[in-house]
Amino acid sequence: MGRLWEQEYENKKISAEKAASLIKDGDSLTSGAREPATFLEKLGLRTDLKDVVYFCAEANFLHLLKNLGKGITVYTSFLDSLNRGYAERGLVKYLPSGFSGYRKNAMKGLKCNVALPTVSKPDKDGYVSFGNSADLIPDVCREAELVIAEINEYIPFVYGDNVMHISEFDFIVEGRGYPMNVRQIDDSDDRRDVYKRIGSYLSELIETGATLEVGIGRLNSSSLMYLENARDLGVHTEVYGDIFMELTKKGIVTNQKKALNPGVSVCTQLVGSRELLDYAANNLEIRLDRCNNVLNPGAIARNNKMTAINNAIQMDLLGQGNAEYLKGVQYSGMGGIADFAVGAANCPDGKSIIVIESTTRNGKYSKIVPYFTPGTPVSLSRVSVEYVVTEYGIATLIGKSLQERAKEMIRIAHPGFREELEYEAEKLGL
Repeated sequence: MGRLWEQEYENKKISAEKAASLIKDGDSLTSGAREPATFLEKLGLRTDLKDVVYFCAEANFLHLLKNLGKGITVYTSFLDSLNRGYAERGLVKYLPSGFSGYRKNAMKGLKCNVALPTVSKPDKDGYVSFGNSADLIPDVCREAELVIAEINEYIPFVYGDNVMHISEFDFIVEGRGYPMNVRQIDDSDDRRDVYKRIGSYLSELIETGATLEVGIGRLNSSSLMYLENARDLGVHTEVYGDIFMELTKKGIVTNQKKALNPGVSVCTQLVGSRELLDYAANNLEIRLDRCNNVLNPGAIARNNKMTAINNAIQMDLLGQGNAEYLKGVQYSGMGGIADFAVGAANCPDGKSIIVIESTTRNGKYSKIVPYFTPGTPVSLSRVSVEYVVTEYGIATLIGKSLQERAKEMIRIAHPGFREELEYEAEKLGL
């Protein structure tokens, strides 16, 4: 398209204040997982709005919405330290959804008619990237009635289905820019022995040529630092973190044995250090794709030796997992854990693995429990978990009866809680 796009860019460029003025009563907005902070700040100053809905997969800029709860209602499907307090005060509504279902919830459930993507600076041909998160936003941009893109200079240009041309947007806001959240691998001394032991057990389960998904949890990514004898691994994952960059640099991840997208690591989000974002920028060996593609359990199951590794808050004696509920409140969200567990469990040579420390950090409570307290959501069904790993070993649940499952789970529990778990198992008929 040569340089003709530059004039189109100038014609579409408006101020954040003007962009915010385009929102009408009754509009339903979505930004995907990366928010347009400059636009939200101006939108948050409007006191005239009524019945506006904002669906944000990861709501991290709620403090900018001064009108929150006063004409604008926010929905999110993932809680963290930046938005959990708002939910507890009733200012944000938690919408249960797996990551693969974000698009359907946005377009069918909440009927979002305004897309608010946050994008990189355009390249020489006028293309921009959604950077470190494709999630649902490419689909929404193609379906929404109004698309307002905000440029963020900190967003890396990452290839994949998250690349669009500025001609596909209605308006463009040049945001002031804000750095991406970074998250480091936790290899702290006080937990290193646990990580090493779990890493050793994972090495027994991860086969040469396997395709990996690794959840965002501190425990599983840190444990993978201590993999032994793993070779020719591939990546098909929700979140591409520093651990995959490190394993690629070590030659452990090659993507050469993959059935789908050989030679390329596929993901729908990048979450990690500044080094990771720089590493992924313009790297043709990393592809970001839409969440309803990457996290489709049918597509996941087609991968060679698909091995899903995720962590949970609690596991019960049946092999069910709670990955989102803590101390009686919604703590995080489903993310892609169930999608990948189901996909890996349905892969003929795959493995669905849950990694969990045997106790809470203070050692007072077992994370393996007889049953969940009433009201606790089951994030993972017992038929989608095949292996559970703690620092005390591997519980193999596939091919096991209810009673045999209970014995396996008790065997990998902390020794100080095994007698109590055995007592409760007998009461439950296990």
